[in-house]
Amino acid sequence: MRKQLLKLTLMVAVLFSAAATYAQPILYTAPGKYKLGARTTDLFMTINIGTGALEWQQELPGDDPTQTFTVQDHVMPASAGYVQITTDLTSINPALGTWRLGTTPALVNEKDITVTALPGDVITDISDPAYEYDQFQRRKAKVDANGDADSEGANPADGNNALFIKVPGEGGSRFGVIPTAAGELVQFDGGGIDVLDYHLVELLSNETFDTSSVFISNPVNDQLTVKGLTADVNKVSVYNLLGSAVLTKSISGEATINLNVSSLATGMYIVKLEGANGTFSKKIIKQ
Repeated sequence: MRKQLLKLTLMVAVLFSAAATYAQPILYTAPGKYKLGARTTDLFMTINIGTGALEWQQELPGDDPTQTFTVQDHVMPASAGYVQITTDLTSINPALGTWRLGTTPALVNEKDITVTALPGDVITDISDPAYEYDQFQRRKAKVDANGDADSEGANPADGNNALFIKVPGEGGSRFGVIPTAAGELVQFDGGGIDVLDYHLVELLSNETFDTSSVFISNPVNDQLTVKGLTADVNKVSVYNLLGSAVLTKSISGEATINLNVSSLATGMYIVKLEGANGTFSKKIIKQ
């Protein structure tokens, strides 16, 4: 009986810790794969495969590509803060291919814009009628201690937690329509700026060195082990889901390293290997 009570207490503590972490500002800090959630809700942007619409839905397990999007600098233009948001649905159906978030002229009514999912790669040809309709801009929303946006006395968050869509003829329409139920379409408008949570799933890798022999222990308890390192790797870092480095170790020729992670809270982290020729990242779970 005592063991069962202890187990129940530990489970409650873990759940409470996860809830507390979820309530913190979750920001875009680097190019990567993210789940895009609306603050104060449990809803995430999700592609409806049946209709092609972009809807708010409850979180799906793992890194389901209908809900996990690659957010990175837009290839055209390459202006600071402009990003493209894409996903690859071939794992669901090879015929689906790459999709991007954006809008179409039919979904634009001045600053009232419905954001949707569009098949194909981002548009780079300035003569294409669809050019600029898949360009977003990261911004900062002001949030108070409770995470509420645009509150009196609020201060800017330490990162980007708002999103604008840039379309021809408009200075920018922002995410400002918080969903109230699953199934609602994703709407941007010209009103207040609401907070968008960027839940980091995986940092983008620029893998140009061989990681085929690399082993990263997962899940981990008190010790994280990385084996099979090559001379190309000179640094190993551990990031939390806020995009902050919580552990960093410089290496020089070691094939195996062990990192003490006993002080880290239970949850998900990203292990990143860095070298002169590229980077590689992998998601792990700290038990």
